[in-house]
Amino acid sequence: MKRFGSLIILFVLVGMISCNENNKTETTMEKETVEVQQPKKEKKTVIARVFVKEGQEAAFTEVATTLLHATRAEEGNISYTLFQSTTDPKEFIFYEEYKDEEAFKAHGSSEHFATFANAITDMLAKDLIIEDY
Repeated sequence: MKRFGSLIILFVLVGMISCNENNKTETTMEKETVEVQQPKKEKKTVIARVFVKEGQEAAFTEVATTLLHATRAEEGNISYTLFQSTTDPKEFIFYEEYKDEEAFKAHGSSEHFATFANAITDMLAKDLIIEDY
């Protein structure tokens, strides 16, 4: 019987050591640092809010329409849409999507964008609000 009791104690000790070894492995694994790279953001989305002076709505729409057609022809442009507020006709929003940051930069340095920017300077009631995502 003494021998049987010794065997049980031996099994319990081996089991405890084995469990402790497993716990050590888990603890070691928990402390390992895994480097995760953020996914590359491909698409660039921009919302540009424009506020024009009263009486400048038609002139702004004309110049903006020219920009709209030229921008839609850009290689990196996905979409380019102009909205006019239903509550205040002096407020406009450009909703713009580009395939990536480089396409957006190309748009910003294009001749048609420079022409647009120069044409609207005196039409603006306040600074544009540009949001990018």
